Amino acid sequence: MIPALSRDITVKALLDRHPRLLPLFMELGLPCPGCPAEAFHTLADVAREYHLDLDQLRQRIDTVIDGYTAPAGNSR
Repeated sequence: MIPALSRDITVKALLDRHPRLLPLFMELGLPCPGCPAEAFHTLADVAREYHLDLDQLRQRIDTVIDGYTAPAGNSR
């Protein structure tokens, strides 16, 4: 389990660290990736703008990150 995601992390910082989250954003219909505002919009901003429950959004993000397994031979 990763440490709790900050509600103040920007979309850009989150996707830079965890690019595998891109399909989740697409699945949720969030056009954040590639948006000029991704560099300063936070998860809290996204939840508010798209009428999402912030805690549920963070939980879904955590699930994707926790469910990722590194390729064999990659011990990072």
